[in-house]
This record gives sequence, C-alpha cells and structure tokens, in this order.
Amino acid sequence: MKTNLKKIGAALLAVGICVWSTGTQAQTSTTTVTTTKGAFTEYVPGSETVVVRSETNPDPLRYVVTKQTTIVDESGAPITMDRISPGSPLSVEYATTGDRLVASRIVVQRPAASATTVTTAPATAPVTTERRTSTTTTTTRPLTHDEKEAREEAREDRKEQLEDQIDKRKDALEKAKDAEEERLDDMKDKLDDH
Repeated sequence: MKTNLKKIGAALLAVGICVWSTGTQAQTSTTTVTTTKGAFTEYVPGSETVVVRSETNPDPLRYVVTKQTTIVDESGAPITMDRISPGSPLSVEYATTGDRLVASRIVVQRPAASATTVTTAPATAPVTTERRTSTTTTTTRPLTHDEKEAREEAREDRKEQLEDQIDKRKDALEKAKDAEEERLDDMKDKLDDH
C-alpha cells in the first residue's frame, strides 16, 4: 500500500512539474527594441507624442512617450522635453506595440559645432541598430483629429495661464499704487497737523 502511495505521489509530482513548466514556457515573450537616430521636430504634450525626422524617411516618425520613457543627454543626465530644441539630434530606442512606436529611452546628443568653412559631403544615412534580429515595419501618419485638438487645447491653456498671470500682476500693481497713495496722503495730513 505504501509503495502504491509513493508511486501515485511521484506520478502526481511529475504531472505537476510538466504542467508548471508548460505554463512557464507559454508566458515567455520577446520584445524587440530598435534604435533610430534623427532630428527632434516637436513634442505634442496632450498626446504625449514626440515627432522625429530621420534622414532615411521623408515623413516624420511619431513616438509615444510614457512615464517609463527615460529622457537623458549624452552624459546620462535626465532632461525634460521642454529643454530639447527643434533640430536637436537624438536617438530613440523604441518597441512597436500594435501600430504605435513606444519610446523606452531618448538620448539627446549635442549638436555638432558649426565650422567656419562649408564643405559639401554626400548625405549619410542615420545609424539604425537592433538588439535582436527581427523585421520591423514603420508606418507614419498625419496627426489625428484628437492629437490636433490636444495640441490646440495645450496652447489655449498656456495662453489662459499667461493672461491670468498678467491680470494678477496688474491687480497687485493697482493695490500697491493705492496703498502708496494712501501712505503719502497720511504723511501730508501729519505735516499739516504740525
């Protein structure tokens, strides 16, 4: 009886291990990360989209920026999107998720120093490297209606904020002016009383 229990236990253990290892293998996935170099064109805050123009593609590429996206300069120091000026060279490490290019890391390079003499050299294609061998198809698209609206809303919000700041400063100046006039009037009254 003990032998049968041991055999049944061993069989159940073997079946459990097989089921567990099959489940573990089924969860394995491969993510391909591609790096592309180009020039920064714009950042669309409402849609969290970075637009980059590369030399190999005449249409700009749009990369989605998430909270997990790391944005650094060449030395590895973190920087914010508003510090990147249009035309700045950068490289974008991204993965394709559906029809979206999701940026995982953006490295902003320093622009090349301008030379005093101008020489014309044949254009070279930007360097594109892949960590794994795979086929990546990149499609570009114009901004969607929602992205255009988000960009316009962001501009309107900035405009309203600036107008509010101007109004607050005007009010503060008016109050300061009134307070100063009142102080001067008090001083005149004290002089007249003496």
